Amino acid sequence: MDGGSFQAAADKAFRSQSAITKSIQALEERLGAELLEPGRRTVPTPFGQACLPHLRELLAHHDRTATTLQALVRKDAGSLNLAAITAVAGNWLPAVVRDFMADFPGVRVHLLDDNSQNVERMVLNHEIDFGLASQLATSDELIYEPLLEDAFGVICSRGHALAARSSLAWEELAGLPLIGTTAHRQLEGLPEHRWLEQPFIQVSSMLSLLSLVREGVGVSVMGRLAIPAMAAEGIAFVPLTGPLRTRTVGIVRLARQSPSPAAQEMLTRLRARARALRDAA
Repeated sequence: MDGGSFQAAADKAFRSQSAITKSIQALEERLGAELLEPGRRTVPTPFGQACLPHLRELLAHHDRTATTLQALVRKDAGSLNLAAITAVAGNWLPAVVRDFMADFPGVRVHLLDDNSQNVERMVLNHEIDFGLASQLATSDELIYEPLLEDAFGVICSRGHALAARSSLAWEELAGLPLIGTTAHRQLEGLPEHRWLEQPFIQVSSMLSLLSLVREGVGVSVMGRLAIPAMAAEGIAFVPLTGPLRTRTVGIVRLARQSPSPAAQEMLTRLRARARALRDAA
């Protein structure tokens, strides 16, 4: 109607004139009334005139929707929700997030830090796009993609007698005031787990754990990467050997859900960062 002719409309829509004619005829049949006057197919009927504002709004809505979806693909808009264990959130993840936000300032990033058990729960509950954690559960609903290997050791205060040791055997944990954490579940089924089965105190918060260790209340077993960079002062890490045991830190996401464009971009960057860390090790 606005173009003044079917040919003009066809050129604007990049379609043939006959295709435009058939589309209008199909719309008239569906609505049950003619939109254009017979014999004067560029002149709207009264019904067609009444439909004009609604059709224009429909086209405008289509354009707005297409623009919004294209912005999501370009990562000019949208959101990214992820959770990570402290081993990641307190060490190398912040630099990756910083660079991502600099490149895609239109994406709202929401980052949570928690233990591996809760990260898996948040993924299963669709609360986050993906998580960075150690694998605890085996579920058909989850995909676990390993990123880094992290060796276990004892953490203690700098003033503790063990702090000067270069390594410890697992059996030397016997009799120590051990602080238990959910991370110890990763050693279940291994002979070394027997030294972790009776902690004198159990904590679920990394902040509580590090504070207790720093104050000399007890010692704990964790991966080297689990010590946040900003909390390393006052805490010593002594590798456990004979045998060396490691845990895997990786990506946890839903098995039957494709990542959003923003999540896919972040996953690509995390994999690249993990490769760099492995190569530097």
